[in-house]
Amino acid sequence: MLKFFRKIRQNMLSEGKTTKYFKYAIGEILLVVMGILIALQINNWNENRINSNKETAILANIHKEFQQNRKQLDSVVAQHRISHNNSTKIIKLFPIKSKPKPAVLDSLSFQLFWSFAGATFNPSQTSINALASTSSFDIIKNETLRDLLISWNDLITDYQEEELRSRDYIINQYDAYMSKHFDWNYNFKDERNNFDALQTLEFEYLVKNNHDLVNQILVSSGELKKVQETLDNIIELSKPNSND
Repeated sequence: MLKFFRKIRQNMLSEGKTTKYFKYAIGEILLVVMGILIALQINNWNENRINSNKETAILANIHKEFQQNRKQLDSVVAQHRISHNNSTKIIKLFPIKSKPKPAVLDSLSFQLFWSFAGATFNPSQTSINALASTSSFDIIKNETLRDLLISWNDLITDYQEEELRSRDYIINQYDAYMSKHFDWNYNFKDERNNFDALQTLEFEYLVKNNHDLVNQILVSSGELKKVQETLDNIIELSKPNSND
């Protein structure tokens, strides 16, 4: 093709057709420019198609992963609520008398057993870690979704601080006290239980502090609500055809 155009130019010059030559040269330049532009457009189209396919696959993984994360969070929150509710019931019994009635002991046995908190939310981070490690967040077209994914790790870290504080308290103080005075399963029919421990200020303090730490997780800090809302938004925005 290049030889063909070159031959035409040579014939024009040899025949003295300068004006026609320049017109032809301009036309040839325009054809070359148009060819380059078309090639670039095709390349951009192919690149956009590839990125669109990648985004679709990434969003599918994110959607599935965060649905599982939402289920895990619901389960953890349910455990926190059980601990909070039973701690509340125990607090209502304060001060506990020296010789509680059998019915009170039965209820207290159940409530103490289920007052233990310590559950933690440990979401799967595979999809977000993959985006972060390859600096590929820009492949997500939806700006709102992209911002939520970028801020996810910081949000989870803030929320987990409350849960870890509660868990450490249970291990180092709450359980340490209870294990000295009560049966493993809080079987209050076992005479070796130290029922005098139920009347101490230390016991009341431990139960109240456990209640307050769980309350911080559920309500006071506000971090749980942020996590729940973010999870729901990510799930919604990563649904097929929701990110257009």
